[in-house]
Amino acid sequence: MNDPHEKRTVHMRLFYRNWYTTTTMTEKDILITKFDGTLAPFDAQKILSSIMRTGADEATAKKVLQAVESKLKPKMKTKTIYAIVRKELANIKPWAGVRYTLREAIVKLGPAGYNFEKYVSAVLSAYGYKTATPDTYRGACIEHEIDVTAEKDGRTAFIEAKFRHDFTSTITIKDTMATWARFLDLVDGSKIGNCPHFDEVWIVTNASFTDQSLQFGHCKHMKLIGWNHPTEQTFAQMVDINSLYPLTVLNDLTSSEISAFARTDLMLCRELITIPVDQLSSTTQIPQRRLQKILTECAEVVDGDKA
Repeated sequence: MNDPHEKRTVHMRLFYRNWYTTTTMTEKDILITKFDGTLAPFDAQKILSSIMRTGADEATAKKVLQAVESKLKPKMKTKTIYAIVRKELANIKPWAGVRYTLREAIVKLGPAGYNFEKYVSAVLSAYGYKTATPDTYRGACIEHEIDVTAEKDGRTAFIEAKFRHDFTSTITIKDTMATWARFLDLVDGSKIGNCPHFDEVWIVTNASFTDQSLQFGHCKHMKLIGWNHPTEQTFAQMVDINSLYPLTVLNDLTSSEISAFARTDLMLCRELITIPVDQLSSTTQIPQRRLQKILTECAEVVDGDKA
C-alpha cells in the first residue's frame, strides 16, 4: 500500500471504529445547526476526518475532538464547532491549524473567481498536467470564456472552474448542462478550425454538486471534482496529499499581496518557497523583509512537522 491517500484512509477508518466503540449514544445523538440552518446529528467522524486531513496525528485528533465534545451543546452552530476545532488544533500544531482553514482560504481567493481559476491550474500542474488559462475560444456557434485547459497523456480537457463564496452553494443541474453545451459547441468548433480539439470536459469547484448534477455529469462521462466529490479523491484531498495549499491560508496576507502574487501566477505556498527572495521582490514589488516572513510561514504549512 504505497498510495499516501489510501494509507491515510485505512488509518482513519480504524481510528473511527475504535472511537465509535467508546462514544456514548448521547454524544452521537446531539443535534447541531448546519451552515444552511437545518439540524443534523453531531458527526464526530466528520470532525476527525477534517482534522486528520491536515496531516495531524491520531493523538492530536483525539485531543481536539475531546475539546469539542466538552464544549458541545444542542443546536450549536457548525461555524462555532469549526472555530473550536481551528483554535484547539492551532494550539497543538500551528501548521495543522493553518491547513485546517483550507476551504476558508479558497474563498479568500475571490471575489471574482479569476484567482480560483489560476489556483486550479496550479494544482493540476502539480499533478503533471500541462495547463493554461486561455481566456476565450470560439466554438461553432459562439465565443466562450475558457477557465482552464489541461493536457496529459495525449488528451486535452476543457475545464470550468466554478468558484463559490458560500459554503452552502451548490453546482446545480443547470450549471452542469450549460458546461456540457459549451463543450459540445467547442468540439464542433474544432472541426471547422475555430479552436483546439478537446477530448473531455471537467468541472472543478470548491462547492458541492447536487444529486441531479452528478447524475447528468456521470451519464455524459464528465469529470466532476468538488469539495466532497469524488470520494476516492476530492478537491480538498488533491490539495492535502501534495501540500498544494494556496497562499491565502496565511492569515495576514493582504488583498494587494494576493493580487501581486496572482499577477505572476504564483498561487501555491509550495511554489513560493522555491524562489529566491530577491527575485520574488523584483517580480511582486513586495519588500524582502515582508517576503521572508511569508516564506517562513509557507514553509511551515507545506512541511508540517518536518519544518
